[in-house]
Amino acid sequence: MDICLRKQLIVTTCSGWIRIWNYHTKTMENEKKCAAGEEATAVAIHPSGFHIVVAFIDKVVFMNVFSPEIKEYSPSTVLSIKGCKELKFSNGGHMIAAGNTNGQIHVYNFYTLECMLTLLGHNNKIRCIDWKEDDTGFASCG
Repeated sequence: MDICLRKQLIVTTCSGWIRIWNYHTKTMENEKKCAAGEEATAVAIHPSGFHIVVAFIDKVVFMNVFSPEIKEYSPSTVLSIKGCKELKFSNGGHMIAAGNTNGQIHVYNFYTLECMLTLLGHNNKIRCIDWKEDDTGFASCG
């Protein structure tokens, strides 16, 4: 689950579905069924509310949020990160951190998909990532 404060949206994943809810009107705005055999393990919504990033067992997929539907970017925007269980956008939305079950955190530029940093050191899987208010760093928990 992730929250977008600028547009009053919550994105959730459950049982092969990705759903976007409006927490002000208490209604579901959008939903997308995952492909057969795939189940989302983590999700993050861009601070603008126009994009989401979804982690599956063997990849991380970038998607656009349009009014009637959620569409995947082109196939070249799929990142091959295995075991990603935590995704977190920076407060400005220009970076995204992805933590996996091996205790690694990969930081990507959201607009170019360039891997800016790979951090090692956690003994267990990453459970939480939280960016500093000015996006100059983040804290992680494993």
